Amino acid sequence: GNLSSPSGRLEQCKEEYENLKMQKKKLEGQVQQIKRDLDSSQVQKRDLEGCLRIREFEEDIQSIKDEITATERQLAEDEMATARSTASKIKNDIEEKGKAKAGKEGRNRGFSERISSLKKTLASDMFRDAQTTYHHQNIKCHVGQQSAKDLEAFTVAYERAIMRFHGEKMQEINRTLRELWVEIYRGGDIDYIEIMTDDDNLENYEKKRKTCNYRVVMNKGGVFIDMRQHSSAGQRVLAALLIRLALAETFCNNCGIITLDEPTTNLDRDNIESLASALGKFIKSRQNTGHFQLIIITHDEDFVELLGRTASIEHYYKVAKGSDFCSSITRKMMVN
Repeated sequence: GNLSSPSGRLEQCKEEYENLKMQKKKLEGQVQQIKRDLDSSQVQKRDLEGCLRIREFEEDIQSIKDEITATERQLAEDEMATARSTASKIKNDIEEKGKAKAGKEGRNRGFSERISSLKKTLASDMFRDAQTTYHHQNIKCHVGQQSAKDLEAFTVAYERAIMRFHGEKMQEINRTLRELWVEIYRGGDIDYIEIMTDDDNLENYEKKRKTCNYRVVMNKGGVFIDMRQHSSAGQRVLAALLIRLALAETFCNNCGIITLDEPTTNLDRDNIESLASALGKFIKSRQNTGHFQLIIITHDEDFVELLGRTASIEHYYKVAKGSDFCSSITRKMMVN
């Protein structure tokens, strides 16, 4: 009984082992089935996920297509509005240009009518030679303008020449006046006298006409002073006489007539004698000139006597009133 028990136990173990082995095999088959089912589930899952992504992609594509359609519709509407606005502007522009064209055509018709009327007027007897007349008058106008310019230039040149001549003659007059004053005047308070002019610059002739203001000045020690308010009556009388003599010496070479009326007025004895001596020299210098004549009107018989001694005077004429209150002219011989 002891040997059969372990043997029976072994058999039993073998049976259990076989059973367990069969169970294991069955379980392994189940595991394999489960694995196959699991693999199949994974594939389905992936397929489902792919389908879901495809569905999402399709929805996104549809959404994009809807947006594109909406955008195209909006663009089409905007383009249509722009086209309508442009068409409206073009239409208004065409209408305005049509109105402007009509206005210009109307003006052109008016101009054409005006031109036709003017042509008829020009063809009339009054205006037939208008172009020739205009040409001649235009020539006269241009010639007149050029002549005016030439005359203006000549006037400026002429006035310049006059002032140059004036300056030269003033220098000559002052030179003669100075020599006469130094020769005749016996006082020591005046060295010589001179005529001055307050001249403008010669360059200003184009702007205004030349004028000269003359004044007689006396010089003492290089200082010039106006004689009008700073000299005696005798000095002014002597200055007037000498200025006349200087003017005659300068300008009267071909018209040798000099008249002195009461030249000794306000002159003292020394200056009277000097004046007579200067006139005597002046007469002698002009004695050979056939057309020279000196006329002196004076009540100073001593002055006449001095002239007779200093100059070659043979006779003079005396005007006197007689007892019958009538004036008479008597020729007197000069007594040396």
